[in-house]
Amino acid sequence: MNKKIRRADVNDLDFVVETDLLNEGYTSNEDSMTPDELMEHRDKMKRFIVDEDKGTLIIEDIERNIRLGYIMYRISNRDNLYPWRTAFCELERTLFQKDGRFLEVFNLWVDSNYRRQGVATLLKKEVEFEAKKQEVNLVYTHTEEENEHVIELNRKLGYHQVRRGPIWDHVVRVSLIKHL
Repeated sequence: MNKKIRRADVNDLDFVVETDLLNEGYTSNEDSMTPDELMEHRDKMKRFIVDEDKGTLIIEDIERNIRLGYIMYRISNRDNLYPWRTAFCELERTLFQKDGRFLEVFNLWVDSNYRRQGVATLLKKEVEFEAKKQEVNLVYTHTEEENEHVIELNRKLGYHQVRRGPIWDHVVRVSLIKHL
C-alpha cells in the first residue's frame, strides 16, 4: 500500500463530517441531530479545514484512491479564556511554552479496515511535524479511558498521562501530552 498524507481541502468536508458522525471511539449523548445542529456541526468541521490556526490531515492509499483516515488539530493557547470547560487549563502552566501555545489534537479517525496497520501512527507523527512548523513544542490529546488501544498508541509515541477525569460530561477521559 502506497500512503500519502496531505492537507484536507473543502472537497474532503463531506467525508470528514460523515466519519465524525459515526461516533466511533467516543460516547455520544446525542441520538440524532436536527438539520440546524447538523449544519452547525458541518460549519465546525469546515473550520478545521479552512481556518489558519486549525488543520486536517488526510492519509490516503494513492494506489486505490481511498482515504484511510484523518487527524484534526488546532493551535490553542493555555492562557486564553475559553467559554467551555477545558482540561488543559487545569494542567500546570509550567508544562506549556512561554507564550502558552500548544497543538491540540481535536479528532483522529482511521477506517476500521485499516486500524492496527500504522495509519494512526503516521498521522500522529505528521501532526507533531506540523506542531514544529508552527513553533509549538507541546502536543495535547485526550481520549475516553475505555480507549485503551488509543492510550497505548500515545504512550508508544512518547506521550504521557497528565490528567484523568471528566471534562464536559460524566465520561472519564485521559489527557496526554508530548513535549517535542
